[in-house]
Amino acid sequence: MSYQSLLKILYARKPIFDVKRAILSAPVRHIFMIATIWFLTAAAKKDDLHILEIGSWYGASTLSWAQGLELYNAARGAITCVDAWSAFFDMNVHAEVDYVRDMEEALATDAAYNIFLHNSRTLPQTIQCQHMRGLSQSILPQLREKYYDVVFIDGDHAYDAVKEDIRKSMRLVKEQGVICGDDLNLQLHECDVAVAQEKKRMDFVQDPQTGKNYHPGVTLAVAEQLGEVSSWAGFWMMQKQGRRWEKVSLKGMPVVYPKHFPDDAIRAAKSHFEDIAASIS
Repeated sequence: MSYQSLLKILYARKPIFDVKRAILSAPVRHIFMIATIWFLTAAAKKDDLHILEIGSWYGASTLSWAQGLELYNAARGAITCVDAWSAFFDMNVHAEVDYVRDMEEALATDAAYNIFLHNSRTLPQTIQCQHMRGLSQSILPQLREKYYDVVFIDGDHAYDAVKEDIRKSMRLVKEQGVICGDDLNLQLHECDVAVAQEKKRMDFVQDPQTGKNYHPGVTLAVAEQLGEVSSWAGFWMMQKQGRRWEKVSLKGMPVVYPKHFPDDAIRAAKSHFEDIAASIS
């Protein structure tokens, strides 16, 4: 019996997120993913949305985008997922990091890929979902220019990789579409720039200026490519306006929690959102 057949028997059409490291980023950020679809349909008057995500892991973000389409776009649209689902960390740098070892094991055994396949098949049939397995640096140049309403970047967080993902994604975004991403815990003006440069190959480090943990590669690459961006709890976004990329307001956004999240992730998202709600603009 195949892995996929076993998952189908055990879980039917129920998504699987009750496994270790299933949701890697702060759960609160998925509220802003769902709100992005609200913004595009309500403010920018877009429909029949096309979403590209770079880095899908177990599919938590895929299902959050789909929930936004269900709520605000009559469950219509298409999601394209790009991920190699293969080991990518530099273990000379991250050998002692627990979450890196866990991720590398899930990738090496294809567990992450198989769970993604199962989870993506729980989407409504009216939402098209396809995946392209391979390195983003090879796949992005093959994709159609100015085709996507949303390009979401959450792949390899090393500086060179993030920079290339952003650079190669910009041409893919439609007019008034958005480029966005995960794990911008600090923007460049908020941290020690020299330390960020020194640690840019590392996934997650502490900034000595603020005492906060962040991803220096993401911080540097976003700043270099887009400058200061709209950001909420580490989820960042900019909208294409002609030749410019402009900040976005999510003021008045509906607050919707991902229905595929386990209870502990929902509690974490609610607690975090209560802390930042007053600052949303």
